Amino acid sequence: MAEDKKADKADKGEKKAGGGNKLMLVVVILLVLVLAGMGGLAYVMFSNMNKPHDGAAQTEQTKEKPKKKKEGPPIFEKLETFVVNLSGGDGSLLQVDMQAELGDEEAKKKFTDYMPKIRSALILLLSSKSAAELATPDGKVKLKAQVKQIINESMDSGEEELVQSVLFTSFIIQKQ
Repeated sequence: MAEDKKADKADKGEKKAGGGNKLMLVVVILLVLVLAGMGGLAYVMFSNMNKPHDGAAQTEQTKEKPKKKKEGPPIFEKLETFVVNLSGGDGSLLQVDMQAELGDEEAKKKFTDYMPKIRSALILLLSSKSAAELATPDGKVKLKAQVKQIINESMDSGEEELVQSVLFTSFIIQKQ
């Protein structure tokens, strides 16, 4: 009889353990479903982040002029050689030749019309740099972007970029 009671207790223990396993399985399934729902919601939110949510924003985007696809070879305009003292107090000099890639003939005319203003702004920019800044490839790439921005700002081009890119054709740093 004692053995029968032990067997009954063992059966009840198995039932409790089996019920706990079922509960654990249900909890895990619910957790997976909640995580999948949150992941789907995050995907929808982040994928729609760059899309306009109202009609006004969409009409503004459609009003933007598409970029003109120019035909033929690119238009380059050479700037006169710049020779400037670099900052840093070590007496370093920079000699640089540049060419600007322009969007069209109208941009080329505006570029030549604004040349004194462009040269002045570029002299100020170049002389503010140090030899250490310009010695690295990354420094030269940053300088190209700054030169392009300065030229476009000097020509009062607004949102339109008349200068497409800037190319260095000679770049010499002389340390004294």
